[in-house]
Amino acid sequence: MVKCVIFDFDGTIVESRYLAVELLNKLAAKYKLRKIKESDYAHLRSLSIPQRCKFINLPFYKLPGLKMELTDKYRQATASLPIISDIKEVVLDQLKANGLALSIISSNSVENINAFLRHNKINSFDNIISSGGLFGKDKAIKDFLTQQALDSQEVVYVGDECRDIIACQKNKVRIIAVTWGYDNEELLASCHPDALVHHPLELCNAIL
Repeated sequence: MVKCVIFDFDGTIVESRYLAVELLNKLAAKYKLRKIKESDYAHLRSLSIPQRCKFINLPFYKLPGLKMELTDKYRQATASLPIISDIKEVVLDQLKANGLALSIISSNSVENINAFLRHNKINSFDNIISSGGLFGKDKAIKDFLTQQALDSQEVVYVGDECRDIIACQKNKVRIIAVTWGYDNEELLASCHPDALVHHPLELCNAIL
């Protein structure tokens, strides 16, 4: 029986892809990156993170430093980012009405996430957790299960990237992948999530 739903943040709850591209392009000269054009968007969604780094000429070892700078610059625009349509009223409110605990585990900062939630008057979440690095989500999920005394079968994770799927698979947590975020449908399917949904209206049926 599901007791808790964990959500990713960027790409799942908030539409931040275009801000990420804008910030990367602003840092392109500093990091000697290839600038991203609008015509590159669809192709980038089909690539893994290492492949995206190669595409923009970013050495993989520089990724943690770039991620920290992006998170800091992101803070200034967080509140104004658009929420994914139907997530609040249709999904979060309905899940809460069914007695489920809701949490966020994201590689974004707790400060950025809370700023967005306050701006959008969302108070549905019981826990907001930052996994820190891009690839620390599996440990964050493991620690969350221990701290909340939850069995992996009592939890569902909702995310938009293959790294979310892999982190959940390591913890035997059911993962629902959404196709409106950073990774496209084909890339998500290649990582074998438990379910793949194309619109927020499908989420409640997939979870409950």
